Amino acid sequence: MSSTLNEFMPPVDLYTLWPWFLSVAAVLGVRWLFSVPRKLQHIPRVPVIPTLLSYARGEVEDVRIKKLLLPYANRGEPAILVYSLGRWMVHILDRKIAKDLSADIITYPKEVPPDGLLLWRFVGYENIILSDGETWKRHSRVVKTALNRNVPVGEFAALAKKLFSQMGEGGTTAIGHNFDAIADGNSPFVRQYNHVMESIASPPYLVAPMLEKIFPRVKTIKAIDDLVASFQTILAHKKENPGNDMLTYMMEDKEMTDVEYRDNIVVFFIAGHDTTAGAMSSLCYYMAKRPEVQKRAREEVRRAMSKNPTGEPTIAELGKMPYLQACICEFLRVNTPITYMVPRAAMKDAVLVGANGRKVLIPQGSSIIINITSIHYKEEYWPNAHEFNPERFMGISKGQETEYDTTQWLPFALGSRMCPARNFAMYEQRVLASMLLNEWEWTISSDSPHMDGIENGFSPFALSLPKDLYLNFTPLARK
Repeated sequence: MSSTLNEFMPPVDLYTLWPWFLSVAAVLGVRWLFSVPRKLQHIPRVPVIPTLLSYARGEVEDVRIKKLLLPYANRGEPAILVYSLGRWMVHILDRKIAKDLSADIITYPKEVPPDGLLLWRFVGYENIILSDGETWKRHSRVVKTALNRNVPVGEFAALAKKLFSQMGEGGTTAIGHNFDAIADGNSPFVRQYNHVMESIASPPYLVAPMLEKIFPRVKTIKAIDDLVASFQTILAHKKENPGNDMLTYMMEDKEMTDVEYRDNIVVFFIAGHDTTAGAMSSLCYYMAKRPEVQKRAREEVRRAMSKNPTGEPTIAELGKMPYLQACICEFLRVNTPITYMVPRAAMKDAVLVGANGRKVLIPQGSSIIINITSIHYKEEYWPNAHEFNPERFMGISKGQETEYDTTQWLPFALGSRMCPARNFAMYEQRVLASMLLNEWEWTISSDSPHMDGIENGFSPFALSLPKDLYLNFTPLARK
């Protein structure tokens, strides 16, 4: 009987079957890689395929959020699962849950970043962004002390004048590119920094960090290490040559180690270089798109500075510019420089209740991230959320500060872990913007790729930085 069957059974050729084995293994591997852990399966999730296609198309973070996550937010979902950085993460889309998470730093401490990402090799782990507990308190105290020495309005004004000198007699220019020029864009250090940022921002490695171990990027690793060494050189130079600057003030505290100083230098360089350039570019864009807004802001600035022959605003004069303050608050909402807060880890199971009463169970061990962009674009919180409308922040200005609902306006995060440089950053934006409005007028060309909406560049830090935004500047007679 068996011999009869053998006549109908072809001999098994393992070489022929090998591709089938590989195919099955690949399918099972992909299924395992993207499968949702059982403990998270009760939470709605963004489908994997659209997420991967978004990365493959090179879409930036804010585009991906508005396309894939915002529909869930506008349906009232308090949280959504998203596959990123090689795992499923719980994205918080609700302002009340964001507030509750930010307030409870015991149950939801900052998450230890996963190993392997070159992002952390560059930024380091011992800085104010990633530290927690007593270490964070020490870092925060040092940074706040340095920032609170004074409000360096004069330094902000000097930065504006350097920017104006790069703009020359006007014409078409890119604010972001001019910030590079201020920092000496041809210097090896700036070129080195830009190269590292571009190298780190490789979508396949951001989606699947395990690729760093399978296909290590040796050249990128060396470039990162060389750049970190350059920051270390800056630190050593500053020790020998102290000045009246933030780094010198920070180094007066002897409790921090050299590694902590270095990691914080990297963080503040990124904040000072990328976010400042991106923020000014965003503000200029929205004022170019809304010339009536630009005109009103300029008139307010000139009224406030009418008796100031220097062209450099004082703190008192800045307090008389509520509409400009509203414009800054609104652009920080509509193109917020930071799209996410630092991820947190759930130390125990907890049921959280959203502002609309809907509940979500966050299991112990979950990776949680507060999605700032989704909250900033949620129609329930911000009617006509895609519209740039400074009036949202008018009528609530008092003196030098603008009051706002901190549970839904989050450019500087929430709770006790809010950005310690928020007041510093707001003063910087107000000084730069007021001087720019006082001396320049600008428009956007009808053929600009940004005409139908601002387009940001890809960033490994998920920053919203307008890409190649060129505007037409015309110098004005100062009043």
